[in-house]
Amino acid sequence: MSKIKIVTIILLTVCTVNLSAKDYKASLFGVKSEGVTLNTKSIQKAIDFISENGGGKLVFYVGRYLTGTIQLKSNVTIELKEGAVWVATPSVYDYFGVNGTKALIVADGQQNIGIVGKGVIEGQGAAVLEQINTQIQKGYLRETAAQASPALIVMNNCSDIVIDEFNLMNACGNVQSYTGCKSLIINGVTVKSTSVKGTKGLLLAGCDGVKLSNIFFETSDTEISTTETSKNVSIMNCKNAAGKKLQTKN
Repeated sequence: MSKIKIVTIILLTVCTVNLSAKDYKASLFGVKSEGVTLNTKSIQKAIDFISENGGGKLVFYVGRYLTGTIQLKSNVTIELKEGAVWVATPSVYDYFGVNGTKALIVADGQQNIGIVGKGVIEGQGAAVLEQINTQIQKGYLRETAAQASPALIVMNNCSDIVIDEFNLMNACGNVQSYTGCKSLIINGVTVKSTSVKGTKGLLLAGCDGVKLSNIFFETSDTEISTTETSKNVSIMNCKNAAGKKLQTKN
């Protein structure tokens, strides 16, 4: 095959991918930004639609978006514009997880996914924990507080992941957890989570090809924790609140 034909095929492929990857306003799917309406079903409907129709970005503009657990699907990126805040619902019954860990955003076995932008994910950790303890004391919740406490992001066996720029605030559990993931890039993220004791900033287990760069951590426990099963993990210019450059910790 000639070089001209090869270049033509590549260009056509790139153009096809670009045309199929669209931007979708969250409001088009009935998502409300007033901070009162629980948007879980509307956001999930939008993610499912985008994934099933070639992929693209689900874009959130200025506002407060109350939600429970969302499943991120293949070829979908969530974009939080500056001034957009995802607010975790305090109701413990609006969360589920993978591998026994609940989270606000979960992904299991998905590819080409991401969360980007200059917005905020607010976990309302103290409020969520208060509700968990109340439900346990009343005998309605059979889990321990640790089992019921949701992280902000949990991903399992996913690949080609981009986490870029936004702010992760006040998780009830650990902030982020990635297990068995490949090709994971986390850059320019600010992690501030001190409202609940024992909150770790980032956990890696069995991951391969991880690039962590320009991340700021202020957490109540270890900033970065990895297992020996993770490999090809690079850390560049990641610091904690004391200005210390960070390395992985087991």
